Amino acid sequence: MDLVRRARLGVALAASAVALVALAASIVAAQVEVTNAAVDATRTCGSVFDAVADRSGWEVWWARDLDEPDPEIRSALVRTSGCPDAINGRVALAALLSGVAALAGLGAAALRSGRKRPRTRDDVADRLVRLGRITSFVGAILTLAGIVAVVLLVADADSTLFLYTDRLVVAVVGLIVLVPTASLVVIGRALTILGGTDDRGRGTDPAPQDAVAGDPDA
Repeated sequence: MDLVRRARLGVALAASAVALVALAASIVAAQVEVTNAAVDATRTCGSVFDAVADRSGWEVWWARDLDEPDPEIRSALVRTSGCPDAINGRVALAALLSGVAALAGLGAAALRSGRKRPRTRDDVADRLVRLGRITSFVGAILTLAGIVAVVLLVADADSTLFLYTDRLVVAVVGLIVLVPTASLVVIGRALTILGGTDDRGRGTDPAPQDAVAGDPDA
């Protein structure tokens, strides 16, 4: 790949990373709405940021549901029954976009550093292996931390979250959120294998020692 194409690809990846981060931030900041078709009612839950900052939650949703003037809508508990899954879905989507943005940023950084000087095949392979190991390590740490967080959340017997949400649903959503971090491990391993394969390929290149000019056995 020539320098111009590498530069354009790096710019495209960097722009994609910025756009994905902005999109994830807008998802976190946007108001979440839930609809109950049985009573034909649409209500707001607040944003993901409100839920994370403890400015919104099941207590707020429940109180607002009980304040509904229509008894049919009040008995349906539109917010209390629908907001937890809606908020968790937004969290999973924002996490996925953030993970893709991180990968795009790593690719842009790698391409930018690759333009500094011409590199031999040795340099490229070594950098691939190094990048792969770092990516796998970061992904493994984040995945392990996420698994521990999900286990602690599900194992919390006193959590009021499970008054309105099943533990299996919380565990499944937690595993979905961990998909981007687990993907980092797979991608890092692929980069490591790619760099190692390139290195082994160089070792198989024929390099005869005794086939020199004037050697009668050559």
